[in-house]
Amino acid sequence: MTREAFVARLEHLHPLAQANPQAYRWRVRGWALLGYGFILLLLLGTVGTLLGVLALLAFGTAVVVLLKVGLLVGFFAWKIIRSLWVQFDPPQGRALTPAEAAPLFAELREQSRAMAAPPVHRVLLTTDFNAAIVQLPRLGVLGWPRNYLMVGLPLLQALSPEQAAAVVAHELGHLRGGHGKFSAWVYRVSQSWGQLLGQLESHGAGTWLSKFANWYVPRFNAWSHPMRRADEFEADAAAGRVTSPQALAQALCALVVRDSALDKLHWDVLTTNLVALPAPPSDAISRLLPVAKSARLDYAAETALLTTALAADPDPFDTHPTLPERLAALGQVAEVPVSPAITAAESWFGAHLPALAADLDATWAAERSAWWHERHRLLSTQQKRLRELAARHETSATLSPAEAWEYADLTEDHASAAEALPLFRSLFDDVDNGLAAKFAVGRILTTQDDAAGLPLLEEVMARLPAARATGLVLQQAYFQRRGDKEAARRLQAETLRHADRSDAAEAERTSISRTDNFLPHGLGEEELAGLRTSLATFGNQIKRAWLLRKELTQFVEHPLYVLVVEHKSGRSVVENTSTLLINRVVEAVKMPGQGFIIPLTRATDWLDAPVRRHPETLLYSSVAG
Repeated sequence: MTREAFVARLEHLHPLAQANPQAYRWRVRGWALLGYGFILLLLLGTVGTLLGVLALLAFGTAVVVLLKVGLLVGFFAWKIIRSLWVQFDPPQGRALTPAEAAPLFAELREQSRAMAAPPVHRVLLTTDFNAAIVQLPRLGVLGWPRNYLMVGLPLLQALSPEQAAAVVAHELGHLRGGHGKFSAWVYRVSQSWGQLLGQLESHGAGTWLSKFANWYVPRFNAWSHPMRRADEFEADAAAGRVTSPQALAQALCALVVRDSALDKLHWDVLTTNLVALPAPPSDAISRLLPVAKSARLDYAAETALLTTALAADPDPFDTHPTLPERLAALGQVAEVPVSPAITAAESWFGAHLPALAADLDATWAAERSAWWHERHRLLSTQQKRLRELAARHETSATLSPAEAWEYADLTEDHASAAEALPLFRSLFDDVDNGLAAKFAVGRILTTQDDAAGLPLLEEVMARLPAARATGLVLQQAYFQRRGDKEAARRLQAETLRHADRSDAAEAERTSISRTDNFLPHGLGEEELAGLRTSLATFGNQIKRAWLLRKELTQFVEHPLYVLVVEHKSGRSVVENTSTLLINRVVEAVKMPGQGFIIPLTRATDWLDAPVRRHPETLLYSSVAG
């Protein structure tokens, strides 16, 4: 299902859910049961067939044939069971014990009792500014979940105990029983299928189950979307009942402004040490604790962040409601809460807080060690190169176009966008770097809310499809910040259409097959001259070569070429010999655009039909006459 089709289906389904909630619940229940029914049908059908074969084997005479059939059915049964028995990686974090966080575990027990929720089997402390409930089904999509609560220490250090309790209650609300149990079940079924689909895709599974999941999951997600979105409101309401609506509203607003404050006042400061320090700091989380407790941006910055969050449109691919929707449902208003006198981390962990932070310090540094080392090496090299180019530029030495682009790019990364702007502009007329330079200037200006960047982005997007996705996102963010919701929504719809086209284009450009249609290359002699010259350097190692063009449905203005190369030994050439030749051709030949270089062998003799159909595509021949 395409993104555009998914959004269109949501626009149809949400009114249905609102018009007749009870009937809609039954339809969603039917879609959920369809998934389980397919699995059950596969299992029963396979087991029944296997039992039938065993019965025939016991009373029949064609033992050998039945044995072969039995082995085949048994193998099929094993594949089905193996597909269902997906191993899910448990979430990562520092496991907390009741002794280390007695108030938190007491809060969980009380909230679980109040919501009739199942127990949380493990509480994990993380370095994220977030909290989440994760259910890992022991039996795959069949269920029997193990429940993990993940709480980020930066988040707990930025919130009061009451605010953090409300956040935890919201997460626990997704597991609640009683009223709302069905919505919570739908939420968990969707999570389980999503996890299963992700695992099947990562393992490249091509079973019936993976094919069904690819068809079923997007449709179930669409049908269940209104209920999963409603479940977010119901989880908020449940959290408000067991804590308070005010505490949850304060936490939601704090999430908007405190995360940005931590980024600016802690993480950005930390990453400035990448060039100076070859290894990550060993106390990143411990150093964060005092910052997280008191981190505040100035009034204007916090107001701007809250205003942007309040003006945001709902994301059709996210079941989480927007901040104003959640606040309205809670009956609360948006306001930036004061910094807590005592944080949730201080209250819940007490004297154990420094040791827990030290454990996360070690984990954080170990996880980022390789990345930090590589980034340190890269940035150090880039800064050295920037100094070299700057010295040459200041002495009026002529830089090549490639060096001029490198100088502008490094200046933006290591100095400032303002210094880079004139350097990018000086490249506008360069053949190789002009479009990239225009896009860079358009990006910088648009990010700075300068409308002069918009036509530059449009110009590049019209000529380079690869730039369109980023350009649309930049334009949408610009109009969103300007408060022009109509333009932002139009660009969002265009972004979805482009993403769908890009997916379709990628699918048809990743391979060629006998079912494809091939056309003449459509190039002039001047464009082919370099290609002919490169092929001629192989002498009689290449018998013949043709240049075809695959017929496309997406972005047809950017052709996909297919260079078909026949070895001097003909189509019976040994595979290794053919591969060696093709590898050398790939290194020596510059294709006129995106494309494939394919050997003409017995395995690919289906390419003989298009080259015969289009004799004008013959590009090179070492055969006399």
